[in-house]
Amino acid sequence: MPTAAVATGPLARYWAKRDFAVTSEPRGETAPPGEALSFVIQKHAASRLHYDFRLELDGVLISWAVPKGPSYDPADKRMAIHVEDHPLSYGTFEGTIPPKQYGAGTVIVWDNGTWEPVGDPNEGITKGKLVFRMHGQKMAGLWELVKIAKGGEKQEPWILFKKRDEFARPKAEYDVVRALPDSVIAKPLPTRAPRTTTALKSAAPVVKKASKRASSRADSIVPGAVQAPLPDKLTPQLATLATGVPLTGTWLYEIKFDGYRIMARIDKGKATLVTRGGHDWSAKMPGLVKELEQLGLQSAWLDGEIVVLGDNGAPDFNALQKSFDHRTSSAGIVYFLFDVPFFGGYDLRNVELVHRRQVLRTLLEDKGTEHVRFSADFEADPASILTSAGTCQ
Repeated sequence: MPTAAVATGPLARYWAKRDFAVTSEPRGETAPPGEALSFVIQKHAASRLHYDFRLELDGVLISWAVPKGPSYDPADKRMAIHVEDHPLSYGTFEGTIPPKQYGAGTVIVWDNGTWEPVGDPNEGITKGKLVFRMHGQKMAGLWELVKIAKGGEKQEPWILFKKRDEFARPKAEYDVVRALPDSVIAKPLPTRAPRTTTALKSAAPVVKKASKRASSRADSIVPGAVQAPLPDKLTPQLATLATGVPLTGTWLYEIKFDGYRIMARIDKGKATLVTRGGHDWSAKMPGLVKELEQLGLQSAWLDGEIVVLGDNGAPDFNALQKSFDHRTSSAGIVYFLFDVPFFGGYDLRNVELVHRRQVLRTLLEDKGTEHVRFSADFEADPASILTSAGTCQ
């Protein structure tokens, strides 16, 4: 009597756990590599709510179950249980797994996008230390997965945590799983990851090409750009006091930095740092001036805030003040840029903010440094983040 064939391969455990005559989950197969590595995070309301964290590698989705979901706070270490590999076709699965089936419950695609390993990802998985960058609709920046046991357990425990970078935020200020609870398929979100916001795709190639030339022109860069000479002076756009959360319009929510507002004027490649009151602070921060000049711009006005980051990754205003003391180096100052009112011979003040920020984002992706960074904006409901973020329209 013939024996039943036993499935083998990286998806064998996945297939063995499921009855595909009952569940609507895709059976799937290993897939050939694409142009970029995908990722998906699925919010899974099974016997206990958790988040399935899946990274494409070698034609499958390597998967971890993260009970509390990801956190942008580097101090917040989240348990991640390494589970069976899933097929790439699982990356778009949403629906309800029937009762008595493995993982019974409701699944939504909480986030998706692409990821980039830092180093050899297979070696990282084997050694139990995987560092990677995420470009998602909710997830961004550098993250790390670390195995916390040598193996042999029925459920292999790892931890997932955010690396310290420009996207890191204290949990008390921003809890991404609470702020953004919904599916990105049912209601797609504008992304914070580079080059994927549909409304801005047409602008990005022009900016990338321009930022690599000694003379950065912005011909037809975005609607509203006006060719003009570089202004001698510009004043920063200031916040307007409001009595409540805005109910209409399209708004961006950014971190309110605890630092000094600084505008950078770049003329014929030379940078000058100007305070909100119009004072020249270039001599106070020669290192920052040099890094701005390395952006390769011939003419621009950049708007942002200088800070010094403390040991917890948050701006430390006392440390910033001390950095200007003649006995203390100003090398630790970080310039977070959030606007570009003039760029490459074009006045952008009548351009929509989202387009100006895409110009700036693309420039800094290409030329940004450790001390010259893009100030990210965040998707969340206004009530949950208004106390910790500045707003601008």
